[in-house]
Amino acid sequence: MIRISALAITATSLLMLSQTAQAVNLSLIKKRCGIQDSLDVFAALGRNAWALRCKYLSPRTYDWFVNDDFGNKRSLPYYPSFTKPGNFADWIAAPRAKMASCETHGYSPLISCVSNKNFDTSPFTFASGEFTIYDAYTQQVQQLVVVDEQATLDNLHYREDTVSITAKKAPVQQIDMMTIHTQSGKTLRITQDHPLLLAEGILKNAQYLNTQDTLIAHDGGLDQITSITTSTVTAQLYTTQLNTLDAARKGKTQLVITQGFLSGYLADNGELDMGQRLVLRDSLPETLLR
Repeated sequence: MIRISALAITATSLLMLSQTAQAVNLSLIKKRCGIQDSLDVFAALGRNAWALRCKYLSPRTYDWFVNDDFGNKRSLPYYPSFTKPGNFADWIAAPRAKMASCETHGYSPLISCVSNKNFDTSPFTFASGEFTIYDAYTQQVQQLVVVDEQATLDNLHYREDTVSITAKKAPVQQIDMMTIHTQSGKTLRITQDHPLLLAEGILKNAQYLNTQDTLIAHDGGLDQITSITTSTVTAQLYTTQLNTLDAARKGKTQLVITQGFLSGYLADNGELDMGQRLVLRDSLPETLLR
């Protein structure tokens, strides 16, 4: 599963750390946070850990940067950006590793930024709401909603499956995206290799879908595809793994909900063959295939 983080300028300064920063032009702050000193989530957490250890952040500020008001991990943590006092144009890319040297040669944390806005084309439904796999990982969400084995199209019902999730940063690259419009007016935006369940009980990768295909909505309704467009984005990728903790289901494809439609997700490091249709009748609920 690939996790995507947009490279578009999305960061803005959210907190002024000194009165000097209040006089800085907002466009310069956006440029600093969005381009010059833009950090993804992993890098932002690393800088925060370094700044706390080196006492550039107080424990209270560190906690606010990393956690929300309810003590949950922020999906987009804040982080400090270091500038020479009195000269905003003079700045450094401060360390992003906790144990790096604390020396900043007079540069100070003048402003804070929010880490790169993450988006995922395939948010899944968990017990506590919709999350991308990466956001579920950062927020330690584990109860994935999956289709129950006894479900039918006339009576779809779901259960919760406890999963473990890991994530690892991958190289920045260009990736093709599919935007799918359906007869009911709904829109999905997914990667080309994402498998969707069709009305005939076939899991088919998005790149092979056409306007003759009909998707299955989360309530069992059938929704025909009316148009498909492809676009290319430059993105920070994350390789994520979602593993079921139920030994009886290891290595089997689970049916999950992706943007309101039934979708396949192959657990436990299984790999979907990108070049073929997947007829997985041995691992899909049999009642959905009749």
